[in-house]
Amino acid sequence: MIEWFTINWQWYGIAFAAIVIEVAYALYLMNLPSPEKRSQGYSLLFESIESLGHGILLLGAIAGIEAAALVNINILPPGTAEVYWDLIVRKLVNYLLSIALLERDLTLTVIFSPLAGTVSSAAMLARFMAQFLLYFSVAMLFLTKFVENYGSLLVSIGIAMTSVKRLRSIGPYLVFSVLAIAAISGGTVHYVLDSVYQLKFNYTSGIIDVFSEAFKQVFTNRLMDLVNDGKLLSEVATVVAVASAIVIALAAAASRAAGGFADTFVSRVRGI
Repeated sequence: MIEWFTINWQWYGIAFAAIVIEVAYALYLMNLPSPEKRSQGYSLLFESIESLGHGILLLGAIAGIEAAALVNINILPPGTAEVYWDLIVRKLVNYLLSIALLERDLTLTVIFSPLAGTVSSAAMLARFMAQFLLYFSVAMLFLTKFVENYGSLLVSIGIAMTSVKRLRSIGPYLVFSVLAIAAISGGTVHYVLDSVYQLKFNYTSGIIDVFSEAFKQVFTNRLMDLVNDGKLLSEVATVVAVASAIVIALAAAASRAAGGFADTFVSRVRGI
């Protein structure tokens, strides 16, 4: 079993008990002399099989997730991913603050204050992408904490809901949404962490003598660092956006497939 992921079988046990009761009642109706009651019993029996099929399909999907974990697919558990996302958030906050401090200090020098606009222009892409990744990282940090604390419970309830006809369409989406969040968080965090620690621009307020010739060279290098950082952050933002879109699409497709598989199976059985 995946370390963070344990199914609370109590919920599924309650649902399974309801299916058993439903099957017993269906068998009772099927043995009555009334054709109408027998027809109702057959319909109820098929609905029970449908409910059981949904549950088995979802359990099979979860078993597949566990099998993937056993072959060392590089997806970190939420507990570890949470720590890494927190480091990413801190790094991006400090990076954005460094840009703002350089602009502030250039403005305060009066002589070089017009260059603050140059820095702002050079940092435009880096700042925008860093802000986007900061938003994404904060969202991932919150969702990772949520999945770590409540993911197993939600998956267990989702599996149980497949046995309730009126709630059956919600169950697969509840299960696969949790798995999708875990996959996005644990699958992208290493890449994002490694990338943000490759950012070259760094400025500590007060350590640069703005009147020296050396400052001009350092300042030029900082502009190039900002441009290159913008390119790097753009690549990172593209990768995480595309990866998230793919995982979400697969989760939605799996949820829809899980909802329609049992319906198709029962329809085929009824047609025999």
